[in-house]
Amino acid sequence: MEIKLKVVESLNQINKGILNSFVQDIKKDIDRGVVVVKNELPKLINSIIVSSPEYSSLLGGTLKYELGIPDANTKIAAMIDIWSTNIQYQYKPPAVRGPNIISTFSASLFKADFSDIIGTDYAKVYDRIRGYNLPWLQWLVFYGNAPLIDDYQVILRNSSASRTGRGLMRRKEGYTWRVPSEFSGIISDNWITRAIAAKSGDIESLLERAFK
Repeated sequence: MEIKLKVVESLNQINKGILNSFVQDIKKDIDRGVVVVKNELPKLINSIIVSSPEYSSLLGGTLKYELGIPDANTKIAAMIDIWSTNIQYQYKPPAVRGPNIISTFSASLFKADFSDIIGTDYAKVYDRIRGYNLPWLQWLVFYGNAPLIDDYQVILRNSSASRTGRGLMRRKEGYTWRVPSEFSGIISDNWITRAIAAKSGDIESLLERAFK
């Protein structure tokens, strides 16, 4: 007796069928990882910013008094909340593409131009004497060591005339006030980009744990 077998599917079709059989299980694992990242990344970003030297200085150090931010706690907390809740996620579930199963996931942490913050009251301080808003965040993250106010300097001393109770801007010919160099930044290298870069390992560890 002679038995003949005929393969009615091509090898590519067979491989695709095998891959498709794995997709749903892989999707369940990746979906769980995405949930972990969305739950934990905002908290991690919060802790990263809070651990930065700029944060400490803004709340009660040189930057608070040099920039004259009386309600720094409230402003910075609101900004961190915006950054943490506005993280943009992009996720493409796993699907068979040729001989592979492909899935992508990314998270955009901040707007490079700070456009989600710059226009808010949190990024400004109102100067009642001069009658205008001081764009302290722009000064801090965009202008680097550029001169900002000619013929003035900030004197750090306790004073009831100061917005913060310590720190007065006084006229001084030939002197130019600028953001202290240890904290100054430009669009590609500033308070936030430095904080994220310094803790990039923590972010990588979260992703590895979520998608292992």
